[in-house]
Amino acid sequence: MIKVVIIEDEAPARKKLRRYLDKTGEEISVLKELETVDDTVDFFNTSPDVDVVISDIELRDGNVFEALNKLSIAAPIIFATAYDQFWMNAFETNGIEYLLKPYSFTRFEKAWKKYTLLSTRQTNKHDDIIKKLDDYYQSKQEEVKPDYKEFIPVKSNSSIYFLKVEEVLFFQADYGVLFAYDVMNKRHTLNQTSLKELQEMLNPNVFFKINRSELVNRNYIEKISRYTKNTVSIQIKNHQLKTSQNSTGAFNSWLGI
Repeated sequence: MIKVVIIEDEAPARKKLRRYLDKTGEEISVLKELETVDDTVDFFNTSPDVDVVISDIELRDGNVFEALNKLSIAAPIIFATAYDQFWMNAFETNGIEYLLKPYSFTRFEKAWKKYTLLSTRQTNKHDDIIKKLDDYYQSKQEEVKPDYKEFIPVKSNSSIYFLKVEEVLFFQADYGVLFAYDVMNKRHTLNQTSLKELQEMLNPNVFFKINRSELVNRNYIEKISRYTKNTVSIQIKNHQLKTSQNSTGAFNSWLGI
C-alpha cells in the first residue's frame, strides 16, 4: 500500500488528484489532505510514515516552502502548481517532479511512474538520485507550458464580450465575486468562481497574487513603497493596493528586488 499525503487548498484540485491516483491502478491510501502551511507543519511534526507527497505551492495561508523549510520530510514530493518560477525551490527540497496546472492524466502518470521507478531502486544512494534529477532538469531545455488566456469571456445582460488580459490592471475577489479592472478604469464582473481558478489561466510571469483577494499585472505597476514593516503599497494608475505579510517576500522576489 502506497501512503500518500496531498497538500492542496482547492477541493476540485484534490478531487482531481484522487481521481488520477485511482487511475494508476496502484494500491494507494491517502493518509491526509492538508490545506494550509500551518496544517502541513503540524501534521509532519508527528513524523508520519509517508511514501510520497503531492503538493501545491501557493496555499491559503502562504507558500508551502515556508513549511518545508521547517521540516525534514524524507518522502519524495511531486509538486503541482500554476506557477513555473518555483521549480528551483522544488528541487532544492525532495521534489522529483513539477507539474504545471492544468495538467492531464498523461502528464500526471509520467510523474507517478518516476516516483515508482525511484522507489524500487532502494540500493541507490540518496545523493545519486538527487544528482540524476539535477542533471535531468539542468539539461531540460523547455518544459511544456499551459496555454495562458489572452482573452476572458465576460457575460453582459444581452451578450458576451471578450476582455483582453493584457489590458487588465488587476483582478479582485470580493465576497465570492471576481472583478477585473482595465486600463480605462472600467470594472468587469467575471464568471469564474475563485481567484485561484482565474490565476491558473494567467501567465505567472505577468500576474501575481499579492494577497488573498487581488492579482496584479506587473506591466502597470507604477510605484512600490513601504506600507508597514512587512507589507508594501503598490500604485497602479489611480489604485493603491497592498501586499499581505505572507506574500511580500515572494512578491519582491518576483519583481527581482
